[in-house]
Amino acid sequence: MDIPRLPLAGLVAALLMAVGIAGVFRQRLVVESPGDLARTAIHGGKPDDRARAAARLAAVAARPPDGMAADTIACLKELLLKGDRPEVRAAAVVGLARTGDRTVLPLIVAAIEDDDPLVAGRAVGAAQHLLGVRYGTDEKPFDREARRRLAAMAKADMAALDGPGRTWWDAHTVQGATW
Repeated sequence: MDIPRLPLAGLVAALLMAVGIAGVFRQRLVVESPGDLARTAIHGGKPDDRARAAARLAAVAARPPDGMAADTIACLKELLLKGDRPEVRAAAVVGLARTGDRTVLPLIVAAIEDDDPLVAGRAVGAAQHLLGVRYGTDEKPFDREARRRLAAMAKADMAALDGPGRTWWDAHTVQGATW
């Protein structure tokens, strides 16, 4: 019995393609927990791997898996406080802002005074986002004094959230908004 080679080759090719597609779907279905991503970002081997894990965690922060919002915020706080790389701390700041949770404002405002310009710049953007304000940041490099001034402005605006403007804030804040 002679089996035609062309249909057999087509069958083999179709089978290999199906296995490859299944592998891609299987790979996409693997969900890393916020804790796993935070551990990789803090204790991972290569600096690039740590930065990528922090960026993935920041992306998850906008829409955390069901029941993991508090864990995601806790992991992002840990990254901001313990991250030894500026890219990791900057990603943590962005992730915290993406949560829309204003209770993280004190950490973000403190990050404005970070020595690294990347972290400080992201913190200024995050504070502006959560506070609903815009600061004039005409200084090209964020020097220490400029960071202190911006942090003081953000602290004053943060304190105003609990004052008479609170009603205005609640009326004009889009709940669940992300950037």
